[in-house]
Amino acid sequence: MAQNQQQEIHIILTTKEPTRVYPAVTLALGSAVMGAKAFVYCTMDGLSIVRKGEVEKIQLAGAPPLSKLVEDAKNAGVKFVACAPSKEMLQQMGITAETVLQGVELEDVFGFLNNALPAARQGGIVLFV
Repeated sequence: MAQNQQQEIHIILTTKEPTRVYPAVTLALGSAVMGAKAFVYCTMDGLSIVRKGEVEKIQLAGAPPLSKLVEDAKNAGVKFVACAPSKEMLQQMGITAETVLQGVELEDVFGFLNNALPAARQGGIVLFV
């Protein structure tokens, strides 16, 4: 990684299972707090955490509400992205700018790859959860 280059972490979240969602969002939040650029790409069932009215339904016993954790992560600079193979597929899944939480970006696979591949080449982390 080039000197003065900000470390990046790109997390692909494919589930709404609380035991996987909470660690993914916590990892993104911790990374952002430590100064890294953090991205959470929500796809398939993972879209639930960025869909209005759905994030409140996901809860891990003994943990704070997921909606609070997501809001804290966004405030720390984590970028949440609703992602699918194409933007048309997102629309077919009912994902539009009006159906997602404020600040969530909509992206297709090429948008994801245009960000994640250069980051990986420079020592960034790309992982699936």
